[in-house]
Amino acid sequence: MRRLTLVSAACATVLLISGCASTESDTAEAATPTPENCAPVTSTDLATEDGWIGLIDQAPDTVSLVIDDGRGRTVEHRADQEQVLASAIKVVHLAAYAQAVADGSIDPTEQVSLSDWERWYVPGTDGGAHPNALNRLGIANSGTNATDPNVTVRIDDMVSAMIQESDNSVPDYLRYRLGDQAIIDAAATGGWENFEVPSLVTDILSLYDPALAAGDRWETAQKWAFDPQFRAQLEASLQPSTPEEQADRVQSTFRGGSAAQLNGMYRAFTDGTYGTASDTIVRQLEWQPAGDDVLGVGFKGGSLAGVLTQGFELRRTDGTVATAVWLIDGLSAGRFEQAYADAGVQQQLILEAMLSSDVLDRIACVV
Repeated sequence: MRRLTLVSAACATVLLISGCASTESDTAEAATPTPENCAPVTSTDLATEDGWIGLIDQAPDTVSLVIDDGRGRTVEHRADQEQVLASAIKVVHLAAYAQAVADGSIDPTEQVSLSDWERWYVPGTDGGAHPNALNRLGIANSGTNATDPNVTVRIDDMVSAMIQESDNSVPDYLRYRLGDQAIIDAAATGGWENFEVPSLVTDILSLYDPALAAGDRWETAQKWAFDPQFRAQLEASLQPSTPEEQADRVQSTFRGGSAAQLNGMYRAFTDGTYGTASDTIVRQLEWQPAGDDVLGVGFKGGSLAGVLTQGFELRRTDGTVATAVWLIDGLSAGRFEQAYADAGVQQQLILEAMLSSDVLDRIACVV
């Protein structure tokens, strides 16, 4: 089979939580920044926090964000503007899975064969996410697929691959298992009405054959999964595409959402809205260690050509919860490469803004 290389199909940057261990005694009375007490931010260096703050001011139409510190302050920029979400959208699938676990329709210990998992996989297009997940789970593989397709894995571990490594095949597997309405209902529970369920399989394939974006995407995904002849024909016909071509196709055809909608999901995950399903959601999102005064930090990011997305929830020991979503799209190829390489700096900035009113003020000055 032809191996395709996708430009950063998944963003699985590891957070450096330890640097954000302490919190401040911030209050809702914190002063709102004004033009008079805001210093100009001119940096374009995304290896620095000032560079990321500067991006909001220098390219405002590429950014949508919400940062809610959970203590009475929220900073927003184009919060209701729809943008491409990339893999950040997978938290909706996680919510649907968690609700199925909560109502007993899915047993998280259920064993799923690798053949059933990998039928939804488009090899070589995920930046190594799928083989990295197999490696973490101790499953022998060829560097793309499992060596033995009859090996089984717990469905809960499959879901962990969707969150931790950002495996692109799990969302469509869950869609097939649960049905569209379960995913739509999960989004609605979090306040996201009229959610349009994506097919990550077809989205990825359409980067190489844009005609696929015009058809029934879910039908195409199912044919990829279950029709070997269709799959072989499509594999043989897919053409390489440049980062610029991919960026254009992402912007024109991929489904998205707003920072406000995604932030609402994170808020709902932690305020009891999802009932007992929140236990599964938070456990899956908070897979990395947190520091002192922080009970947990949940995260799901994503990336595609020209697109970088970040979503967070942070639970403090005092019972307050901060949430943040920062979406960026429309980046040039060169600018995207720098943004992807320095995404850890952006993540650190977001965490600091969730914890510190001073850092939140710096962002508020440019929105």
